[in-house]
Amino acid sequence: MENEIYVDIKSELKAKPKQLTNLYQWLFVAVNTAKSIIDNTCKKSLDNVLKFADCNSTGQIQHEFDIIQGKFGREGFTQRYSPVYIYLCSLVADFPDQELSDKDKELIRQYSTVEIYLLYEIE
Repeated sequence: MENEIYVDIKSELKAKPKQLTNLYQWLFVAVNTAKSIIDNTCKKSLDNVLKFADCNSTGQIQHEFDIIQGKFGREGFTQRYSPVYIYLCSLVADFPDQELSDKDKELIRQYSTVEIYLLYEIE
């Protein structure tokens, strides 16, 4: 399942959409990008990504994402000025607030296990 969503979203992002409309794709981008930030700077803190599964809305995920960016996306983050990183962050920031279901939270847990990062795989 994880590989399917990864392939789907990677294909979708080739067209460089300015916004994602599919919640599952957006969740994947948020989780995957946050995990890539932490993995790049402080591997021992990867469990911070699981905080997303405690969120009840996309707005809360955006807030947690901002916290991760502030904590791990500064000094030492080698992709800080990467156009791909900036693009992925814009996709995370530009999504309407909506409630998350238990299924959505389970998907977040599944997405957090993916070891391949869009940050390094899309152009």
